[in-house]
Amino acid sequence: MKLSSRRGRIVAVVVVLVALVGAVVGIVASRRGAEPGAPTATPTPAPTTEGPVNMAGRAPLTGLPATGPLDRPAIAVKISNTPDAHPQRGVADADIVFVEPITTGTTRLAAIFQSKLPAEAGPVRSLRLMDAGLIGPTKGILADAMAEQWVLDYIHRVADLDDLGTLTVPAGTYHIDSTRRAPNHVFARPQKLLALSHRKAAPAPYFGYAPGLARSTAQLSGRPASAVTIGYGDTSTATWTYQRTSHRWARTEQWAPRVVQATADNVMVLTMNRDTSFPRAKPSMTVIDVFNASGTLKLLTGDKVITGKWSKAGANDPFKFSTTDGKPLLLTPGTTWVECPLTTMPVQLK
Repeated sequence: MKLSSRRGRIVAVVVVLVALVGAVVGIVASRRGAEPGAPTATPTPAPTTEGPVNMAGRAPLTGLPATGPLDRPAIAVKISNTPDAHPQRGVADADIVFVEPITTGTTRLAAIFQSKLPAEAGPVRSLRLMDAGLIGPTKGILADAMAEQWVLDYIHRVADLDDLGTLTVPAGTYHIDSTRRAPNHVFARPQKLLALSHRKAAPAPYFGYAPGLARSTAQLSGRPASAVTIGYGDTSTATWTYQRTSHRWARTEQWAPRVVQATADNVMVLTMNRDTSFPRAKPSMTVIDVFNASGTLKLLTGDKVITGKWSKAGANDPFKFSTTDGKPLLLTPGTTWVECPLTTMPVQLK
């Protein structure tokens, strides 16, 4: 009887110890998020952010969270870029700005507004043939000081744009500043253009965007860069310099090297061929080829630059931008300036 009782007590102690160990294991396991007795789970990897950002609720031409109406159309304003056109107005509010060579040593801007609309933009100047291809994908509103009739006829025929040039709209749509010398004295009023136009739809995104600067293609796969100079000729040579405090790029012109014309989150340099398919174009007129064309590019985002490729079909078709090995090119959300030099014009990186 005594031996049996001693064995019973031993068994009871063992049972209690097993139960206590099981309870401790269960508590530890539950604190680790697993059921008692379950095998250790493999941690789920964090989702990657290599792909494009979800554009829901973001401005289509910047990729930034929208602070204004998402459903209004883009308004493209042709803006003079000669020394006597400065200071320009409204350019800082543009989502995208194209720099077009129009003669040897002269450039003109096509500033596209959608997320913000300035009170005025200009000085407004005339259209050029390449505006059909550069602005056509926005399918929006066009503000300009007209052009030669054959140029207007061409743009109206091929580009899906609502052209509200200076001679086609009511008085007050454009403002003449008497303190400025002609022809750089006319300024567009985007809100009035918006009210006049039958266009109401927002543009499709012009670029693909990463979730942020660190996940942009240039930052992930590019090489360091601090400046780029585009030699348009004469005094129109422009330089972009990286600003480390703001992580943005600042643009200056050769004729005013200490005056910042604009800043941008992304600078894209598209090298383009000359388009010689317009027999009526004057020899002094530079026309870049953006129709059924392709070429190389350099994208500067943050403190990095990456080389890539571009291609485009018709006037209203979007550009296709990619890395040299065909992967999508993702910009950081923000403003973008697109320089469009000919292949014969020097582009120097530092």
